[in-house]
Amino acid sequence: MTSGEKGQVGISREVVMAIAGIAVSEIAGIANLRSGDPVFRRGEGLRRHVETEVEGEEVKVTVRITAVYGHPIRPLAVQVQRRVKMEIERMTGLRVSAVDVEVQHLVRGEEPAPEEIG
Repeated sequence: MTSGEKGQVGISREVVMAIAGIAVSEIAGIANLRSGDPVFRRGEGLRRHVETEVEGEEVKVTVRITAVYGHPIRPLAVQVQRRVKMEIERMTGLRVSAVDVEVQHLVRGEEPAPEEIG
């Protein structure tokens, strides 16, 4: 929570998670969780893929992704880190201390992500 002109300004973890999810969803090479869905959905689905820790003016983010085969994984993860950091800092004014990226699955092009199979 930060001091505003006349009071406090607080930004919830859920807002920071949503910003991170939207930032990741705009990166080519990240697989959709379900066919036709955006990469990260609101609510419980988002919590499985994005975690945030907000302490004062600092944020730490963990993002779990499914990569699309053919996209080099390390550069993809670095792109996720940069994009998430940039968007959270731009939108909130908070400082992002770390963005950890866990590549949990690899799928081919339009193949459904493992969460959809079952």
